[in-house]
Amino acid sequence: MQLKTDYLIVGAGIIGLTIARELCDKYPNKSILVIDKEDWIARHASGRNSGVLHAGLYYATDSLRAKFCVAGSKMLRDYSLKNKIPLNQCGKVVVAANDSETIQIQELYQRAIANGVNCSLVDEKELSEIEPTAKTSGYAIYSPDTASFHALAICSELQRELAHASVKFMFKTEYIENINGNCIKTSQGEIEYMTLINCAGMYADKIATDFGLIEDYVLIPFKGIFLYCNDLIGNYRRHIYPVPDAKIKLLGVHFSPEYDGKIKVGPTAVPCLARENYSWLENWRFNEMREVLGTEFKLLWSNKFNFRDLAFAELKKQTKKGLIKYSTNLVKNIKQFEFTDWGTPGIQPRLYNLKKQEIMDDFLIERGLNSIHIINSVSPAYTASFAFAKHVAENYL
Repeated sequence: MQLKTDYLIVGAGIIGLTIARELCDKYPNKSILVIDKEDWIARHASGRNSGVLHAGLYYATDSLRAKFCVAGSKMLRDYSLKNKIPLNQCGKVVVAANDSETIQIQELYQRAIANGVNCSLVDEKELSEIEPTAKTSGYAIYSPDTASFHALAICSELQRELAHASVKFMFKTEYIENINGNCIKTSQGEIEYMTLINCAGMYADKIATDFGLIEDYVLIPFKGIFLYCNDLIGNYRRHIYPVPDAKIKLLGVHFSPEYDGKIKVGPTAVPCLARENYSWLENWRFNEMREVLGTEFKLLWSNKFNFRDLAFAELKKQTKKGLIKYSTNLVKNIKQFEFTDWGTPGIQPRLYNLKKQEIMDDFLIERGLNSIHIINSVSPAYTASFAFAKHVAENYL
């Protein structure tokens, strides 16, 4: 049986859901179908998200990440409040471990101001009043607008809203191949469309390649796990972040209060064996594992973007003691016994340009014949999602 739809969205994560929402508003008479290979929405990156509502401190001023993060943060906050979805408006501090990082703090502050972020530069005394558990060398950045949201609840509310607006959903429907530019083959049969929007997250590059769009790219998956505080809810009131590592381009181990006040420290960022390899034996696919490991071995050998240094450092974070050790530059008097339980693993893909031998550090959208492909929905994709979806609908559809 062949189905027909005007808009076909592949992927029921936050990007696919928010784009569907924009299409509903702009084209209420068009049919929209969302498919996903899993049994429900947000089974991967969106549902395993850290839940941090970023303010836009870190990103290059001329980047899409900065633009969509600042605008998207307000839109996601408003959506949560409007729909009575839990939101912990706790704020965040970024601290320096030494004099060298103090210089980086000042540079980061100037970038944040250029991005239009509401933040302030505070000294050690002011920091102790804002977040008594945090410590810094010289100065810190205070971001009052950083918050924590309920990732699954937001996706669930979006799905409910879309279903009410007659958007159709098909689950356990896996993309198999592109047939002719107006029709794809799935595990549930063929689907004909006017426009396909590829929001497949971890597999978006594979689908785009099937449409003949991209070359010389590969996704490298990094697994992140947080460690939860047992019974000290309230001691750490705000997010406490380090200065990000400019070479590795990850935000590093940090403290985060969740939407319900629970405290976690992490994450790890260990290179995975496969794109959805959340635990040791989970979701192994031989061809995929061969591709991922092949790329990782080459990066270990060459140490491009400090990959080897990152991999060895991450091995030390696989124990509770090792992970806690990495957080001692952030807070005062942390004790290992305070943190007892590992959280649910998540995987963050980073798009690697094989030709340029560099990590792609911004959103990447490609237009095909009757198709749009969201290939690199890089962090802070969840925070940016509402603004990003608006951009896609207005400029690509």
